[in-house]
Amino acid sequence: MRKRYPIVAATGALCLALAAACAGGGPVNLAQAPTGTPTAAPTGSPGHPTGGGGAATVPGGFELVGSTANGLAVAVPDSWVALDLTKDDLQQGLKRSGLSGKALERAQRDLQPLVTNKAVWAFDPGSRHRSPNGFTTNLNGYCQPSSDASTDQLISAATGELQQIRAKIIEATKVPVGGTEAARMVYVFPAGGMQVKGTQFYLPAQGRTCTVTLSTDQDGKQALFDRIGRTIRLL
Repeated sequence: MRKRYPIVAATGALCLALAAACAGGGPVNLAQAPTGTPTAAPTGSPGHPTGGGGAATVPGGFELVGSTANGLAVAVPDSWVALDLTKDDLQQGLKRSGLSGKALERAQRDLQPLVTNKAVWAFDPGSRHRSPNGFTTNLNGYCQPSSDASTDQLISAATGELQQIRAKIIEATKVPVGGTEAARMVYVFPAGGMQVKGTQFYLPAQGRTCTVTLSTDQDGKQALFDRIGRTIRLL
């Protein structure tokens, strides 16, 4: 009998998806995100998939991050910095940001769960300067084992967990992503003295659920977040 797993929507998984923006000191690692550009393989080269779960459509001016090692791929604007945490050295990437000492140690510690979960992580380096709170607009995506769940079940589970962190849910919808039906959650929640605006995509697959989370404290990002979401592919 195949091993069964619970739906991946527990509070711990949600906090991971929000990249340390849950209770416990606020999104420090995001406010001090690195500004260096790590080496990335060009789209279509080994490690950057062009198929699986539907052909990966990369809009002009976007770059693809992720591989079969991550379980997913997603495209972000090429002005963003993207890391595949199955192969890119997080510590070296953070050092290129200019962080040092305790700030570097804290950022590395806060992002370590994403390394453990073989995540992809990307951010807009210019957003920190445009943010009234010094918050960096960012993305993370990863896959975890789960029971086979319908999109409605994923929406219900995610709704409950978002409510636990006092999030106001703006939209909870089903959207086509990567050749499958995904749950899309749009919400606002308090963290670190600011209002974080988030969008999550939950993609069910056999025996696993893949989650991509985009977070910002700025207005006017929803169209971009949805455009990025449409590029997600399961691998």
